[in-house]
This record gives sequence, C-alpha cells and structure tokens, in this order.
Amino acid sequence: MSSSSREIARQFIKLWNAGRLDVIDEYAHPDILVDYPHFPEPLHGAEAFREMMEMTHRYFPDLKIETHTVVANNGEAAVRWTYRGTHTTGEMFGVEADGTRVEVTGMTMYRIEDGRVTEERGVVDNLGLMQQLGAMN
Repeated sequence: MSSSSREIARQFIKLWNAGRLDVIDEYAHPDILVDYPHFPEPLHGAEAFREMMEMTHRYFPDLKIETHTVVANNGEAAVRWTYRGTHTTGEMFGVEADGTRVEVTGMTMYRIEDGRVTEERGVVDNLGLMQQLGAMN
C-alpha cells in the first residue's frame, strides 16, 4: 500500500499545477474532504474542490508546484512542496493583482482508500504569501 499511496500522492498534488484539473477526476473520491487552516470551513466533495482550484488558477494562471518530499504508509501520504506563480487576476488579501511572482511553501496530508484520495489536509505559508503580495504593508 505504501508505494501506491506514494504514487497517488505524487500524481494528485499535480492538480495544483494550472491546467491539471483532470487529476481530480482521476484520483479524487467523489466525497473528498479538503481542509486548510485558511478555509472558512472544509470543502466537501470533488465539485467543491474543483471550484476552489479553478479560482486558485484564475489568480495564478501559471501556477506550478514542485514536490520536495513524499512519504507514505498504510493509506496515508505526506507531501512537502513549493508552489510558484504570478498573481495576474483578482484580489487576494485586499491586494489587486499586479503581476507579482510568488513562491509559497507548505505541506499536505492525504488519506487514500481504494486508489482514491478521500481526504486532503494541509498547511500553507499564507503569511509569506501575504508579505509577497504586499498585503502586510
């Protein structure tokens, strides 16, 4: 199970790359739970997750994620990552898009059952993101 969980996590994290929403269809359980501390409440279901990812890709249409570490065991996986992108559309943290390039780190935990991701929980350096966007000035 560990190696398949590791591979599923490696593939699933790619959905954060702009243009890779197809990964949700392939790997997300229809009832996936997605939770990050900056969400007002957890997202329930693949469609809610897709909508959030579409919004993220509107803000950062060139978003790319780099995976640094993946560890997995017994249907769970942890991924340490960095994403990079250009804020070209919309307002984030009270700051209008102005073409600022950002680099943000984080970690994500996955629960995987029967080859599908049933849960994604993570932490993101949103303080660093806010600073890079100029929201802390």
